[in-house]
Amino acid sequence: MKKCGIRAVLVLSLLFVLAGLGQAAQLVDRIVAVVNGEIITFQELQQQIRLVIGQTPDPETAGKIAPQVLDDMIDGIILRQEAQRLKIEVSDSEVENEIRQFKARRRLSEEDFERTLRLQGLTPEQFKERSREDIIKHKMLGYMVRRKVVVTQEEIDAYKAQNSAELTTERIVDVQMLVLVDEDRANSLWKSLSAGEISLDEAVAQYSIGPKVDNGVMSNVRWRELAEPWREGLRGLDAGEMGKPFLIEDKWVILKLLNRRDGARQEQAAMDEEVREAIMRPKLEERFKEYMNGLRGKAIIQKKL
Repeated sequence: MKKCGIRAVLVLSLLFVLAGLGQAAQLVDRIVAVVNGEIITFQELQQQIRLVIGQTPDPETAGKIAPQVLDDMIDGIILRQEAQRLKIEVSDSEVENEIRQFKARRRLSEEDFERTLRLQGLTPEQFKERSREDIIKHKMLGYMVRRKVVVTQEEIDAYKAQNSAELTTERIVDVQMLVLVDEDRANSLWKSLSAGEISLDEAVAQYSIGPKVDNGVMSNVRWRELAEPWREGLRGLDAGEMGKPFLIEDKWVILKLLNRRDGARQEQAAMDEEVREAIMRPKLEERFKEYMNGLRGKAIIQKKL
């Protein structure tokens, strides 16, 4: 009788432990969103946050950026679902060809290309997936003739006139960067840096989630390697000056221009292609944003964050 009692207690204890473990597992991997019947779990969200930041963030930082990261994940699911509906497929060979063309358009060596990715805070795999999404976007917009993106000769001429100095001659810069995930921290650090309360070297060492080698300094960066937000962040700065924080790839960046010099003159064909791409990308993003807003408005989305 005594043995039966002990056994019953042990069985009950085991059941309570298993129930507790089950509840803990549900808590850790709970559902944070449902998009047209497709779920996003807490674990998947945390994994994406680590991918965006490039490291495991502290709980406060993770909590601040989680809503934006979740929204981006929802958009990704909606994009994939719409591509499936339209029977749009993108092969690996198409992605590889797009990356080759990207390098060719900007005349980037493999070393230049790797440095470009570091500047944008992207891994090769992330850049590959972004290239795949770009191809999907172009194909989707092909279904929407009225929304086709067109670059006119007048726009090209106007862009050339406005940016003639940086187009006609290859500009080479040395920059120091501080990369952050939190807008409030970026603005706070910018004020402290401007007031001389902390040096940029110290801020990079303590707070940056970007490159920390050589205190975040990137030397001999060619202007054509930089995406437009980086160029905009450097325009108007003299050597030794630091720009205000700006947003790129869900990260906040503070740039200091260390040095700027001119290299060889650019060929006309390369310059025209660079101008066309600089005008095209913002237009494409704007049209696609309108398209995604429409899709999102029709989607059934439940957020439980």
